[in-house]
Amino acid sequence: MKRLLHIKRRILIIQLSSPNLNPHQGNHLKRLILPVAILGILCSLPLQAGELAELLLDTLQHPQLRAAADQTGAAQAQKDAATGRYFGNATLSTGWHRYEGQRVVGIYTPGQPGLPLTANAISQAGINYSLPVDIFGVIAANRERAQQDVASAELVARQQTLLKLHQTSSAYFSLQALLSQKEALAFYRQRVEATHARTRKEVELGKTAGVEASYAESEAMRLAADETALQSAVTQTQADLQEASGVENFLPKTSALALPDWDETTAEHTLPAQLAQSREDAARAQANETRRALFPSVSLDANYFRNHGNGDDRDTWAVGGVVSLPLGVSAYKQAQAQNLSAQAAAEQKQAILRDTVRQLASLKSAYQAARADMAAMEKEIVYREQIVTVQREMQRLGSQTLENLFRHERDLLDARYRLALSRARAAAAWSSAQVLAGMAPENYIARWEQK
Repeated sequence: MKRLLHIKRRILIIQLSSPNLNPHQGNHLKRLILPVAILGILCSLPLQAGELAELLLDTLQHPQLRAAADQTGAAQAQKDAATGRYFGNATLSTGWHRYEGQRVVGIYTPGQPGLPLTANAISQAGINYSLPVDIFGVIAANRERAQQDVASAELVARQQTLLKLHQTSSAYFSLQALLSQKEALAFYRQRVEATHARTRKEVELGKTAGVEASYAESEAMRLAADETALQSAVTQTQADLQEASGVENFLPKTSALALPDWDETTAEHTLPAQLAQSREDAARAQANETRRALFPSVSLDANYFRNHGNGDDRDTWAVGGVVSLPLGVSAYKQAQAQNLSAQAAAEQKQAILRDTVRQLASLKSAYQAARADMAAMEKEIVYREQIVTVQREMQRLGSQTLENLFRHERDLLDARYRLALSRARAAAAWSSAQVLAGMAPENYIARWEQK
């Protein structure tokens, strides 16, 4: 059963990210597979990781990803059209004309026996067929360029899919961080409100100066402003998540997921490098096609027509061949331009490789820094919770000022904020690295299914 669900998931993602089927067949298959596959996958996901995995599966239904799949299908159709050039072109034609006087039906050849057939109303029906002879590989070069366009379209579709998955997962972890901050802030606000109520009673009894109550009230108002800002951030992040996954007003219900370990990736195997290589190959294939088009082109042709007039039919046919050689300056300049474009694509690939190395190093550093920050904050929170407990008891006994107590409370709150944000940063850095690495979408989702 698990193997069957895994196969369904792979079919679903392949159909959306890199289809190789005929567009009509692909669309029909999608309509048949998607409802069953999604239902099966959702039922098979582990309970703990199901929340994020469901969001990622919903993301695969994004219109932009369907558009990318259609673009891949269009590129595949262009490749099929380029292959079809090997089989030549056939044309069926029919026509009827009425003339002002008598015309020869079909073709009259001098010296043929008998009188030519004439009529003033002539109909004609026939077929014409032309077969190119690819002596200099023009069609082969065109097909190679179309193949590279298909590869580029599939890579772009995967990239767009990963970017949307990254947007969903980043928004999910950001929401978890924000909710964690709201929880810590609400807990702190309850303490401040309780302290405010106690100090007001003590002020009424003359045990405490009025400034203590005013300070507690100002701290409570400051926390209320912080809660408003956090709620605004939650709303904005929910909007990002809705755009990517289509789920409205989502709030995480599960605890924080374990973060994946860092996966080492070389720049040469990243998705941008593969895209740059594919575009370079396409540019070179197009330059090769343009260059080969400067050589003579050869084609064979044949036609057969049945001509009808005055109640009689006359057949005509012809077979032959055509050799043509372009002599215009424009064709040679176009070939030169395509060669320069191919050189530019090669240089662009080198630039992308350098930039990818920089991005991978930056993301790895960000991931490691975030994980180190998480470890430090987990230790600091334990320490600061102990400090706050001691300081609160001292303040209750009158040996500590309210300002010092709130400062320690604020330090504890900041440590919890920093821990939540560090977790979100680490997840975002890992996810961004997978977009660069070009991880298969089904493997990306499986990472969160297993956590």
